[in-house]
Amino acid sequence: MERSARLFLCGRCRVQVLLCSHCDRGQHYCGRECAAQARRERRREAAQRYQRSWRGRLAHAARSRRWRARQSEHRAQHCDIDIVTHQGCPVPVAAAPLAACASTAVISTVATASGGLDVPLPWRCRRCQQPLLPRVRQRFLHRRHGRDHLP
Repeated sequence: MERSARLFLCGRCRVQVLLCSHCDRGQHYCGRECAAQARRERRREAAQRYQRSWRGRLAHAARSRRWRARQSEHRAQHCDIDIVTHQGCPVPVAAAPLAACASTAVISTVATASGGLDVPLPWRCRRCQQPLLPRVRQRFLHRRHGRDHLP
């Protein structure tokens, strides 16, 4: 059974994504990796905004004072230990092969065995792989509320 679909661009990597109406929950990202990375970026930006505020500066200064006090106390307890500043040579990184980048297209074609004509493959949902209708939405489905949808 073919379903209606929504086409959107991932909010982070700008890849086109097709989701069927069953899997569509208002996603803005193509997958969990992009969603997690976007969340990390937003949290980092929020932390930077906080650090620039007056309250954040005071909290950072207090945290730095506590850290310096702990470090001086630690040095006072272990004053007879030689402090080593050289940590050795870094371990060389093995050469890693680069992975080939596979492009993802929304629609593709396949040549038929009989005449070589290109026939479009059915569009499929990115999550459940169900076949989709050839027409797509670019907005969300709006569910009706109230008495309009009652028989």
